[in-house]
Amino acid sequence: MMSPLEKTVKRLTWLMLLVIPSMAWAQDDAQPAGDREADSPAAAVSDTDLPLAEVAEVDGLAVAEPDEPGQPDRDDPNGWIGLVLCCGFWTVIPVIILIIFLVRRANARQRTETLSGVAGELNLEFHPDGDEALKLQLAEFPLMNKGRKGKLTNVCAGGTDEVRLWIFDYRFITGHGKHRRVHGQTVMAMESALLSVPEFRMRPERMFDRVGQMLGLQDIDFEEHLQFSQQFVLQSEMAEATREFFDDGLLDFFAGRPGWSFETRAGSFVVYRPRQLVDPSEFQGAFEDGFACFTALRDRLERG
Repeated sequence: MMSPLEKTVKRLTWLMLLVIPSMAWAQDDAQPAGDREADSPAAAVSDTDLPLAEVAEVDGLAVAEPDEPGQPDRDDPNGWIGLVLCCGFWTVIPVIILIIFLVRRANARQRTETLSGVAGELNLEFHPDGDEALKLQLAEFPLMNKGRKGKLTNVCAGGTDEVRLWIFDYRFITGHGKHRRVHGQTVMAMESALLSVPEFRMRPERMFDRVGQMLGLQDIDFEEHLQFSQQFVLQSEMAEATREFFDDGLLDFFAGRPGWSFETRAGSFVVYRPRQLVDPSEFQGAFEDGFACFTALRDRLERG
């Protein structure tokens, strides 16, 4: 989530990219009035009209010395303005890129420092640079296999006798060049021997998912619970077991939490909102959401 300062810098960058080349082009394209007069056959040029530095004596006659090609006219301010604008444009771009980098780094440092304090208040372990063991442990979840260069940071860890929990920031990259995108979200993960549930993945339904369903892509729907089916795409290699597992109580639970993505593996699950970093002030609420998911799954198992 970008800060207001970072958003302002990015908008300024695009404004400079659009406005400055247009101004430089306008300066180059404008034809000075003197040139138009020179093109007219009726125009007469006297040696008194020429700049003093550009007049030379040849056999007693005043002859104008031609300007050197590629050099701006010393007496034409438009040429100098265009040159300054062009040079300024290519000078400003690296400066703006540097500012964006510094703002992002400062925001990331501030977030890490704040989360370190939050972890201390909640009596949680804190690993600002990630946890490679946890990354390997979660490697089979679909989220961890999206894009490239996946990275865990700001890992808070804790638990009880029956469940182990983590909350962390996870980023990955998709696309290349101008299509390159960095996706970041805060993820809650839980592991417990009590979570003997079918493996499934659930995410918010998008407009194009309905087209995909027409083409045969999987989406487990429940006609008796349209609110859930209209909000989520539910997929599983264990389709029948998953359909049976989602009883009315579990459908009601998730239907009341639009925008969530939820993935399960043997004995564990992850829950997150795609492309949303949780504000440090809301971390305790995120833990409570994670425990609510754990409780909902445990209650479903107890219902048999």
